[in-house]
Amino acid sequence: MRTPALLAIILSGCGPKNAEDAPPPVGWHAEEGWTFECYAPPDYAQFNRTDRLMKRPEVLDQMLKQWTGGKTDAVAFEEERIFSLETVLLGRPEQIEAISQENYSRCVQVAGNNGSVNAWRDWVYSLPAKLTEGECLRPFDYTMFDYLEIGAGWQNSLSICQGDIIRISGTPKDRYRIEEGGPWINVAGDTARPAVGGEWPCNVEGCVAGQLILRFVSDAGVENIMPVGEELIYTAPEHGKISYRINDYTFFDNVWFEKRGLTDHTAIEITPMEAQ
Repeated sequence: MRTPALLAIILSGCGPKNAEDAPPPVGWHAEEGWTFECYAPPDYAQFNRTDRLMKRPEVLDQMLKQWTGGKTDAVAFEEERIFSLETVLLGRPEQIEAISQENYSRCVQVAGNNGSVNAWRDWVYSLPAKLTEGECLRPFDYTMFDYLEIGAGWQNSLSICQGDIIRISGTPKDRYRIEEGGPWINVAGDTARPAVGGEWPCNVEGCVAGQLILRFVSDAGVENIMPVGEELIYTAPEHGKISYRINDYTFFDNVWFEKRGLTDHTAIEITPMEAQ
């Protein structure tokens, strides 16, 4: 027969547990006072390597569902921005673990009316740049063909990685004029008319009126403009973007050379080069 003291010990051990002793929630849930559900990720450390790898895309799918408005809970971020983030995360699945934990924390703050949905959104939008900082996602490893516009400013915006070497050239046989009564010139420009200083886009030594020029803008926003002429071999000093145009600041009087019904059009080619 059990004594009263022993029975009291047994009963106390079978009583209700404190909330602190309960395991953390996993999956969609909402607590009292929340305005919508949040997705709590699992404890990734409890899984073996294979299960852990399989769990990451499952968790990502749930976050995407909410971010894109699939939960119909007043949370809906721009799909294009979310698609960019999804692309980055699919290439870096190990990052899903930390991001899902932080995302849960931010969701809880908003659902509990202790945080701003705008701050949550801005954090989500900032992730692609943070996750790819210092990386170059689009090296220039293809050949691009285009026709030069003599009536417009900078054309195209092509990604290039630090160390990429490109050859940019324009067909010298095609001619145009950049002012009424001016000489017919090609991509080499009007070599008798230096363009130093003033309003010329390319206004340093070696720049002339009307020539083909190249602009490089680094990811940090530093701009460098240089003459191309008929051809230039260029090595990108940093990750950034390149574009091109003719060296002119007014376009209304620019015309192509025309003869016997045939109009010239300068072809542009940008080709990746191997390091020597």
